[in-house]
Amino acid sequence: MKLELVGWSSRGLRCPDVDIDLMFDNNPARVTLIQMPNGTGKTTTLKLIRAAMNGEASTWTLEDIKSLRRPSETNSEGNFILKLRVDGRPLTFELVFHFYEGKVYYRTTSPGSGGIINGWNPPPNVRRFLDDRFVHLFIFDGEFANDLLDSNLSEASKAIDALFQLYLLEDIKNIAEDDWQKSTKNKPNTPKGLTQKRNKVQKLDQRVRYIENLRDKFVNSLSSLETEINELEQKIQDKAKIDKNLRNDFIAQKEREKDATQQVETSAAKVMNQIRKPHTLHRFFGSSLVELKHQFDRLKLPESTSSQFFEELLEEENCICGRPWDEHSREILEKRAKLYLADEASGFLNSLKHKISVELSQDSNESEKELTTSIEQLVNNLKLKYEASTHRRVLEEELVKQGDEELKEWQQSLQSKKGEKNKIEVQLREINRSYQSYRDDPQNYEIILCLQALKKFQNNAEDELAEITGTIELHKRTRVLNKIINVALHKARVNLRQVITEECNSKLQQVLYRDPIKIEKIERSIKLLNQTNASVGQTLSVGYTFLTTLLSRGQHQFPLVIDSPANPISLEVRREIAKLIPSLCQQFIGFTISSERAGFTDTIYNNCSAGNTKFLTLFRKTSGTSKLIELLPKHGVNQTSNCVLVEGKNYFDTFDIEEDV
Repeated sequence: MKLELVGWSSRGLRCPDVDIDLMFDNNPARVTLIQMPNGTGKTTTLKLIRAAMNGEASTWTLEDIKSLRRPSETNSEGNFILKLRVDGRPLTFELVFHFYEGKVYYRTTSPGSGGIINGWNPPPNVRRFLDDRFVHLFIFDGEFANDLLDSNLSEASKAIDALFQLYLLEDIKNIAEDDWQKSTKNKPNTPKGLTQKRNKVQKLDQRVRYIENLRDKFVNSLSSLETEINELEQKIQDKAKIDKNLRNDFIAQKEREKDATQQVETSAAKVMNQIRKPHTLHRFFGSSLVELKHQFDRLKLPESTSSQFFEELLEEENCICGRPWDEHSREILEKRAKLYLADEASGFLNSLKHKISVELSQDSNESEKELTTSIEQLVNNLKLKYEASTHRRVLEEELVKQGDEELKEWQQSLQSKKGEKNKIEVQLREINRSYQSYRDDPQNYEIILCLQALKKFQNNAEDELAEITGTIELHKRTRVLNKIINVALHKARVNLRQVITEECNSKLQQVLYRDPIKIEKIERSIKLLNQTNASVGQTLSVGYTFLTTLLSRGQHQFPLVIDSPANPISLEVRREIAKLIPSLCQQFIGFTISSERAGFTDTIYNNCSAGNTKFLTLFRKTSGTSKLIELLPKHGVNQTSNCVLVEGKNYFDTFDIEEDV
């Protein structure tokens, strides 16, 4: 089947009122570039084209519909007509908007239909190719290319399933499963506990699907993390080889700084210990302390008897002479006891006198010299520490200039990704482990990650439901069918992904020969070889190559409609993509802005056979574009109440407005 876009028209909508004709002589142009300033309605037009093809407008909400009316306008209706050709025969979809009702109605015109038919009714041989999952592959914007490489999404696998319609096998599974489920409900007499068992089957089915999706996501993330970890380890290893002498000097200087710091601390501690001895500060302190000890000795302090002796004696009944204490004697002894020193004071004085004798046995001048020497040593060590610290900072700054701070970030990122990888591996081990530890049905399935166990409980629950509803035979057949489909799906996906990977890599060698990149494998997403990230140009190039490879396979042909096909690509890659596009698809339609022309427009024109290219420039009628209207060419101009459409390469190449004014 060959599907072609012939043109479209819009009235009363957010996009301009315009009639777009894509025909070049008797067939649609091989390449059509439509130049529209930002804000003119490119996104709205793409949305309407998709909705016309896949019938999705019937599900739009009131807000969705009203948002497609031009701001500040009050018109009650609008319409969009999309004209197609299917194997050379016309097919038209019309969307009629009733803004006050908040509804959209379809009308379809196709060969053999007998005229206009209400509703979205494509011919049966076309309908299966207008599924939203399929239309999404050939009508998209540049962001879709990013999604194809996003490991958190599954757009690449969905694209393959859509193109080869593998989703039909999934649909068969769902139909068979739904048929069995309905059979369990269509019972005249509801057995006891049926609702409970049906809810159990439903919960387990939801849990199994969730864990399967989680497992696939973990596997994809683990693959990406392993690549990222390998890249970081290689970067760190390469960085470590750069200027080893500088790094060795830095390490040695850090050691010298550490030693100097230790010397300062030792010297400072020594000085503080000496300062605690007053006689080392000045000889006057030494002579005064010696005089203090002399006076203590002259006064015979401390006495050999302390006040505690008399206080303890007063607690006895008799004096040491044997005479009993009377009140007068006790009073006199109590007063005289206060004339004697306490034990603590006596001990302190004895210690002080001893230390004075020991410390001041040498000349106080020598003590002063020792302190002076220690202070000089401390000052010298401080200078050495300052010099070592300064030298270390200089080397550190040099390392930072050479990316040493970046190295630190890499190391931190590496540890983070290894931690993330370990967590995922733990989860995957739990998901993939044997179910043997689950001997009994735990009932609370939300806490179970083990997929084998969940499937075992699911099978048991389905068997119980089939038995109680008398659908055992039908359930067995459904289960056999599902197994056959699962095997077929797995084999088909593995083989298709491998073949498409090889074909994409072959084309990428042509597109990105200046900056080579290869696809390692296609799983949920496209995984690049030896790298996790790609430049914007590489991403878009891989995305285009992947999609055009899909669309060019088999006997079917589809148009490729892209918003901003060359905006983020470098000039060199633009030229390579522009060369490739005419050979990848039979019809290419690109919505562009003026800044995308360089390296793209002329190249695609020169590589299109017989100049089979249309250049259309569309802009709104506003106060800001009034001067442009005055300078319009004499030919190829079509005007409506709110826009101007100009056909021709010369005007296309000289138009220079990127934003709607």
